[in-house]
Amino acid sequence: MNMKYKTVQEVLRKAGIVMSKKGEVHRINFFSGLENTAYYTPSLQDALDKGLAMAGGAGKMKPSAFAKSAQTGISTSARIG
Repeated sequence: MNMKYKTVQEVLRKAGIVMSKKGEVHRINFFSGLENTAYYTPSLQDALDKGLAMAGGAGKMKPSAFAKSAQTGISTSARIG
């Protein structure tokens, strides 16, 4: 799957997770989260998966919906609750 950083960042933001990047390392955390809840990974796919799990949204957004948005550039919303 060809994912774009900005697309993943937008999906996670809608789920309540903030994502940043320094070099090749992606950092995800809750909004206003402390360092002890931050997660670091070089993998964009891992950042997406872990971020949705952190938000409690794992399994609520079908991977096919994300794949379609990554190909078209149209964002999808991650549903919580």
